[in-house]
Amino acid sequence: MQELILVPMNSENFEEAKIMMEESFAASMKDFPENFEVDNDEVDEGPSLEGVLDRPEATPLVFYLEDNMVGGAVLNINEDNNNTLELFYIDWQCIDNGIGHRSWLEIEKKYPQTKTWNTVTPTCLMRNVHFYVNKCGFHIIKVEEPKSVESMFVFEKVMK
Repeated sequence: MQELILVPMNSENFEEAKIMMEESFAASMKDFPENFEVDNDEVDEGPSLEGVLDRPEATPLVFYLEDNMVGGAVLNINEDNNNTLELFYIDWQCIDNGIGHRSWLEIEKKYPQTKTWNTVTPTCLMRNVHFYVNKCGFHIIKVEEPKSVESMFVFEKVMK
């Protein structure tokens, strides 16, 4: 099995990571319902990596398999060790190959002091729900805006 490594996102790998993340999220747009809208009538541009290298609270990472970038994540590592997975993406061409799960396990190894991990995902993205709950061991702890088409599942994984 090829070694999967996590490295900090930096100015040298940022553009490649940004394009990969945008393509990954664009590929998942087919999973959103047709009536999924933005409340403020603006076009939803989805998640962005813009400015992430300048945010002191953010820990942006990229994943490599051999010499090929295969995904990335943005974490918030907090002093109290209750951490947040802000963004997680895998190259759309690598989906269903176990790379996402392997990447998550590497994140857990890299931050063994973590007490809890939290993240969110739209309730309509069952592929994401399956990944977080069935593959990574998160639990759904809340539904934000449950009556909205744009409702979100809030996940938590207790580590310690």
